Amino acid sequence: MQAGRMKYRLLVYEPITGADGWGEETPEYREICVIHAERVKISGHRSDEVGEHFPDYRAEYNNRDVHPVKDNWRVKQLGGYLYTVTNVIPNLDRGMKTLICERVNP
Repeated sequence: MQAGRMKYRLLVYEPITGADGWGEETPEYREICVIHAERVKISGHRSDEVGEHFPDYRAEYNNRDVHPVKDNWRVKQLGGYLYTVTNVIPNLDRGMKTLICERVNP
């Protein structure tokens, strides 16, 4: 990993548990930090669900392992889309993590 390739800035959101007026848990997120990352891969396709068409984007980012990012957190590429982190793959030899992300449909 070279620092020059880490040109994307990601805003990291941590999930916190909240409850609505009925006592049902609602997912809420709070902003943690902004990190620099290298986008390794981006892909997209269209999925058909219940007769509707949805765009489906996936992205993979490399970032330094000192940043606190875990599964089911969210990251937003500044100037881009909001993603849910589905997997965090550590690479201890290189001192980094690979974030496997799926776009959050609006």
